[in-house]
Amino acid sequence: MELKDLDRLVEKYARQGYQQIRVKAGELEIEVTKPAATPVAKAPTATADKTAVTDTTVTSPMVGVVHLAPDLTVGQAITQGQELGQIESMKLFNPLTAPTNGVLAAILVTDQATVEYDQPLFKLRKDR
Repeated sequence: MELKDLDRLVEKYARQGYQQIRVKAGELEIEVTKPAATPVAKAPTATADKTAVTDTTVTSPMVGVVHLAPDLTVGQAITQGQELGQIESMKLFNPLTAPTNGVLAAILVTDQATVEYDQPLFKLRKDR
């Protein structure tokens, strides 16, 4: 099986809504998982000045080893799509991107830690 054949197969199943595909050809076995970047949002809470604050928890889309971005610090401004780190799974590095603009409120894992599927990794705070 050539790489272009695998690309076509993955694209076909992605269009049909599949999140994961496993292909086995002889001794070669490849598993591709589409990251499901669906953050869990908490209900807005009121602060002392009545400004609505929304927290978003970024969870791990897969099992693997987390590699945090080197310049990541709590309290820094985050833009939607900014890479927060990567998850290494099966020798592949999958980007972890911010689902929304906000402020990095917490880093819930350490660099090089093993993480589980849907494990909370970051908390983002969005001030309105």
